[in-house]
Amino acid sequence: MRIIKLAVISFVFFFGLLFLMSLLVPSRVRISKAINLAPTDSTVLNLVRNQAEWKRWHPAYTADSARNQQLTKVTDTDTLVAFDITGRAPYPVRNSWEVHRFGAQDSLTLQWYMDFRLSYLPWHKFSSLFYEGTYGQMMEMGLNNIKKASTEDLR
Repeated sequence: MRIIKLAVISFVFFFGLLFLMSLLVPSRVRISKAINLAPTDSTVLNLVRNQAEWKRWHPAYTADSARNQQLTKVTDTDTLVAFDITGRAPYPVRNSWEVHRFGAQDSLTLQWYMDFRLSYLPWHKFSSLFYEGTYGQMMEMGLNNIKKASTEDLR
């Protein structure tokens, strides 16, 4: 009986400690990637605005892996396009693409950022520490694909 009591107290103590440590992890996480491009703003953002074009450049949408996700356009301006993607996560993930121009340079910068809202559960917060490795690579591939697709459209 003492061993069971010790096991229960140890489990409660370690779970409480884990929960307190998870409070140090922020409940909102943003991953951001950017690339320099030569095309015009409208060419680049048209690839993002039009969901049918996502098969050309978005790594998650080239296969049937994204069919259980719902896309909702949140913002669509001359320099910013944002979608909420709802899937298995408890909260939608905001994907935003923003075009930045710097003076009279002949190129532009396309920034893609993903905003995650996390629940209070410790395993959700600790799993967010691995988002950069998972989603960051996908975002880099997507931006390189946008660069290729936008230069093809200019030809």
